[in-house]
Amino acid sequence: AGVVEAFRVSRVGYPQRYNHAQFVTRYKNLALKELAKAAKGSRKMKPVDTLVDAIAKKMVEIDPTLAAPIDPKSRSDSKVDLMEVGIQVGKTKVFLRRRAFDILENMRKAYIATATVKIQALARGFIQQRTFTEHCESSLQLQCWVRVIIAERKVQTVRELVNARKIQNAYRRYAGRRYYLCVLSVT
Repeated sequence: AGVVEAFRVSRVGYPQRYNHAQFVTRYKNLALKELAKAAKGSRKMKPVDTLVDAIAKKMVEIDPTLAAPIDPKSRSDSKVDLMEVGIQVGKTKVFLRRRAFDILENMRKAYIATATVKIQALARGFIQQRTFTEHCESSLQLQCWVRVIIAERKVQTVRELVNARKIQNAYRRYAGRRYYLCVLSVT
């Protein structure tokens, strides 16, 4: 019973524990800019340290009652007391108190929800754009067919008019010649 009790007591203080790699993998989306900036920087810091510092600052911004920055004059460069926030970084693990874990999970869920909405918006936009393009192409083809039909009707009308003029011309010639021959035979 002593081992179980010791385990229970250890879980009361920091119930959530992650390996450094697990922590970075799980929460890296919450501080991508800071991780990229640290990777490009001249000072080599462990990714987990950079991530924990960035997340702690964001947690204090979300819930100012967690901790206050050490130097209130320079808020952007100030360090946050990780013990007050509820995060501890060990040699191989990151320890989280219940409240810090809840805030982190809420931040992660909000990030995932925002990313999901963005992905859905892009997908819907792509689908709408493709549908719009298909509608434009089909309406263009429909317009083309209508123009062909209208052009065929115009050509048919012009042919009928030309043929009617030829018939009228031939009849007038015939009638004029008949009249001429009648006039010649009378004189």
